[in-house]
Amino acid sequence: MNVFKLAVTIIARHWSYLLIYTLALGCMAILGSGAIEAPQASEFSNDAPKVAVVDRDGSELSAALKDFALKDAVEVHVEDSTFALQDAAAKDLASYVLIIPEGFQEGLVETARSGADAPTLETVVSYQGARGALMDQRVKAYVQSLYGFASVDARASARDVANNATAACGDETPVELFSVDSEGLSAKYINFAAFSAYALFTSSAIFIAVGLASLRKTEMRRRLVVGPVRSESYGAQVGLACVLASLVIWAVIAAAGLAVFRPLAGGAVPASVAIVVFGQLGVALIGAAFGFLLWQLGASESVANGAGNIVGLACSFFSGAWIPLSIVGEGVRVAAAFTPFYWATNAMIEVSQAPEITSGLALQAAGEVGVTFLWALVIAIIAVAIGRVRLRERGA
Repeated sequence: MNVFKLAVTIIARHWSYLLIYTLALGCMAILGSGAIEAPQASEFSNDAPKVAVVDRDGSELSAALKDFALKDAVEVHVEDSTFALQDAAAKDLASYVLIIPEGFQEGLVETARSGADAPTLETVVSYQGARGALMDQRVKAYVQSLYGFASVDARASARDVANNATAACGDETPVELFSVDSEGLSAKYINFAAFSAYALFTSSAIFIAVGLASLRKTEMRRRLVVGPVRSESYGAQVGLACVLASLVIWAVIAAAGLAVFRPLAGGAVPASVAIVVFGQLGVALIGAAFGFLLWQLGASESVANGAGNIVGLACSFFSGAWIPLSIVGEGVRVAAAFTPFYWATNAMIEVSQAPEITSGLALQAAGEVGVTFLWALVIAIIAVAIGRVRLRERGA
């Protein structure tokens, strides 16, 4: 086992890659899954917009309209000048600026009783966020109420019209916050497992491909292969070193997910958690096999970094980790079935969405995870075959 020990020692010397890819990308997977979020409020509260009202009419209806616009809003005082209004819009000092023109009450009552269009209000709606647009809709609805009550009763005073419109638009829908206790695999844990596939694959592939680079040196390889170690044993021991490295990476990321999201404490069935954890192991072994392949091909450090990241990103995309496959075309979904990450991610999603884990579902999910292990085996066999061809070509 001298080759195995030597390979492990050489790989371990590149611990910086382990920190960069395993810890950094692992933390990104945890953050990307929504593990850290703001605490939920105990009660509902409106997001008050900043509103400025310029009343040029000074009537009872304009005063009622101003009071309605400033209800549940933060009042911003803006000077009634062209420059101040333009400045408020340009600097986003107010989400909504309402300008009530002179003669608003007289024009509204007259048009309501004659059936003509209501007078137009001047408004400035902020381009940042939707608060201003929502306030604009509320103000228009209130003006329509004023128009309606003024039209149905020709003898009604302006105060009566304003009171009726305020009462009609004053109804609010009660809102209550409540939490739902759910059992099983949480969506955050499944998101983490899907996101972590990129970290598992990339960490294993690059860590192994770069770490084993020293074993490609001609003098060291000849000394090991021509010596008492047979070429078959040499390749097997290097392969075991690759598996060990991927197991360490898998153990770190899988343990982080279990510690942060605590699926078992949330009532998840152990079988479903096992599907997720072994799916992650399959992806890590695929990364180990791919790193072993890159090493057999003689990839340089830059090529190994580039290939590991590109292949990892592509496989993550086709697995549905970044974008749900349900919203992509049929061709993309068909192509995804021929990529390695897809089967592990699909198994995780199936066990998380099932109301209960039956024996049939467990076997189906285990079979899909098994496809992931087969991918790792196939890539490793290809890597061994390429290594033997290159060894014969060198005449070692």
